[in-house]
Order: sequence, then structure tokens, then C-alpha cells
Amino acid sequence: MEKVLIIDDSIFNVKMLKDLLDKEYKIIYATNGSDGFEIAKVQQPSLILLDIEMPGQNGFQIMEKLQEDNETQQIPVVFLTGVNDTISEEKAFFCGAVDYIRKPYYGNVVRARVRTHVNMYRYRRMLETQMYIDVITGLYTRVHCIGYMDKLWQSCIQEKNPFSLGVVDIDYFKRVNDTYGHQEGDRVLGIVAEIMKATMPKENNYIARMGGEEFFILLHGEKSAKAAEIMTTVCSAVGHRNILQDDKKNYINVTISIGGGTVIPSSRDSLKSFIVLADKMLYKAKNNGRNQVVWM
Repeated sequence: MEKVLIIDDSIFNVKMLKDLLDKEYKIIYATNGSDGFEIAKVQQPSLILLDIEMPGQNGFQIMEKLQEDNETQQIPVVFLTGVNDTISEEKAFFCGAVDYIRKPYYGNVVRARVRTHVNMYRYRRMLETQMYIDVITGLYTRVHCIGYMDKLWQSCIQEKNPFSLGVVDIDYFKRVNDTYGHQEGDRVLGIVAEIMKATMPKENNYIARMGGEEFFILLHGEKSAKAAEIMTTVCSAVGHRNILQDDKKNYINVTISIGGGTVIPSSRDSLKSFIVLADKMLYKAKNNGRNQVVWM
């Protein structure tokens, strides 16, 4: 059940809205803006109904906080008000609200508007999931990785932390598709992804499928020797797992090659150049016989 957060200092108004909506949604509420902001961060509702006129921080001030915080800025907000003026309505939309409901409340109108915005938010989340999560492997997609990698690189520059990139490629994957078909190839991709994810450290385990049979593994805060050790463990785990069977039920090993390295980046360094270097390490691993890690 989708959650709707009501932020209103009037318990009477909260109860009225709850009675209108609690058959369709899980209703949570706060009677002041500060508590409402904290609840929004933790509970991640699908919609916030925010009263404009509140003592202390008013609705516009809370809206500003919601918009500035990464954890809440995507949550749609509908302003509630008893004031009937176009200036407040214009300011509400300018602040980023998706709708504006005046008191007194008309039940069917409130339900219809809430349903519309909750469904739109649900649909947007579905599209984001499709954009950021690879259907075959369950890993992050190239689109997600590009944005995340840039943020991680910048964070490592600011905090002077090591940044590691492993470029992974499944060895002879074309043979898998040509011999066993693309359906079996997709199964192999999924199992390889599952093994890599299970082998990575629990708190430092970002993996993205960049396309085809290529993956990126990102680590932060690990020294070069430790990062290389993690990559070697991942490579070995895949190589020791019997993934394919031929027509005679003989097991066929699927292996991966990994190239990459670790750097403590500075503002003078280029992420794009580092990716090129990591890719060159992958080619070295391929040329050296595959099923291995080459780290710089």
C-alpha cells in the first residue's frame, strides 16, 4: 500500500484527510514541519500533503527543505490551504508543488487528485527502475553507472580517498551465444552477475552491466592491493562455478577477465582517461590468456 504523508498542525484536518484516504493508502502524519521533514526522509511516502499556514516553519519553508534534500526532493508535494488567493497558488507551483488544494475539502476531488499524483509517482518510479536496473542481470545499467561513477570520482577527490575501477568481460561469450543460443547466453549473464555480487564486500559492492558481456565494478576507500585482491576473488569465484552444460551434460566453465586499477584522484585527473587505462588493462588480461586480473 502506498504511503501518503500529511503535514498539518490541525489534528482536525489530519483526521478529515485520513478518513477520506485511509481505505486506499497508508496514512502517516506530522503536526509540525520539522517532524514532517524527518518522517518524509525515513518513510519515503509516495505523496506529501503539506499545509501552508503552520506556526514556526510554514509550508513554503518546509517545501524548500524537501527540495534541497537528496532523499526527499523527488517526492511530489500537494499544498493545502484555506487562503483563496492567486499569489499563494502561484508561489506554491513556483516552489515545486504538483498541485494545490483549497479548504474546505471536497472528498471526491481530494481522492481523485491524490490518486492521480500517487499513480504518476508510481509510474515514474517504474520507469526509473527500468532505466537504472538491468532486466537480465538485476545489476545497475550503464545510464546509472555513468552518473554514479562521476559522483564517486568527485567524492574521492574531495575526501582524498582511493577510487578503483574494474572492467569485466566474460571470456569467449560470443561462442556461448553461437553454440547455445541467446536465451542460454542471458542465463549465463544472470548467473555471472549473481556470483560477482555475492563475492563482493557487503558494504562496497557496486556493479553495473555496461552492455553486452561487459561490466564495471566500482570500489572506494580500498587501497590498490586490497582492490586487486577483491577483483581476483571475483574472477576466481566465476571460474570455479560450473555454469553451462553441453548436450551430453558435461559441465563447461565460464570465465571472466578483469582489468583496472586504483588511484587517489585529484582535480587535475580525468575520469575519462582513467577508464581508458582500465580498459587497456582488460586487453592485457585478454592477451595474457584470459581468466585473470591485470591491475595497475
